[in-house]
This record gives sequence, C-alpha cells and structure tokens, in this order.
Amino acid sequence: MARSRSFVFVALAAVALFMFSQAFVSSSPRNHALQASSVAMSAEGGSSGAAGFELPVFPEDEENNKSASIVFCFILGLAFPILHGFTFGLVLAALGWGLANGGLSNFAKKSESLKEASGYVDQVADASMSAGALSLRAYNFVANKTKGLMK
Repeated sequence: MARSRSFVFVALAAVALFMFSQAFVSSSPRNHALQASSVAMSAEGGSSGAAGFELPVFPEDEENNKSASIVFCFILGLAFPILHGFTFGLVLAALGWGLANGGLSNFAKKSESLKEASGYVDQVADASMSAGALSLRAYNFVANKTKGLMK
C-alpha cells in the first residue's frame, strides 16, 4: 500500500513538473512559413534531405560474404514460416556465424558423436556462404541502381 502511494506521489510530481515547465509548450511563436519552405525544399531535392541519400557498395570479398551470410540467416529466421520471430532470427544468425567462421564444422569434426554429420555441416556452411554471396550481389545491384536513379 505504501509502495503504491509513493508511486502515485512520484507520478503526480512528474505531471506537475511537466505542466509548469515549458518543455512541451513554447512561449515564442513558431515561424510556420519557414518550416514549410524547408519541407518543400527537401521534397524538391534541395541542399538538405533526400539528395544526400546513398547506399554504400561493398566489395564482394570473403569477409563481406561471411557477414552477408550471417545477415541472410537472420532474415531467414525472421521470415521462417513456422518459428518466425526476432529471437529465432538471432538463433539462426548465431548458427550462421558459426557456419561462416568454421567453428561449427570444426566442432563437428572433433566430436565423436557428430563425425558422421560433419559432411552435412560442411554442405550447410557452403550453402550459407553461397546464399550470403548471392545476397551481397543483390544488395550491390540495388545500391548501384539507386545511385543511377539519384543522378
């Protein structure tokens, strides 16, 4: 009971503080014409706004293919039809990291019970790396096309 009273007191104090402060209400009038012109300027592609938008293009080397493989596994976890979600995406990203860096393959080769499955782990790692390379190429294609459209 005392805890709820102290919570109510703190909440009322915060509301009173916000009501009397000028955090939400400004006493100076705003110049709406100036704001509208900056919005119109960014819509027309003026000096501020969308003119500075540019997607970076990444080189298609081994490190970027590994990183793209991890991102591909995360997005696959987000879109997987049965267990889709952020947490499953993180689990698949962690598995993708292990596959891309060779940690899972080395673990499967060293483990007595998983030696038979080490070939399958290598195949999944190769498939993950090729999916990462393909997704990196697709991203670079989109980045190059947006550069062409922005000019």
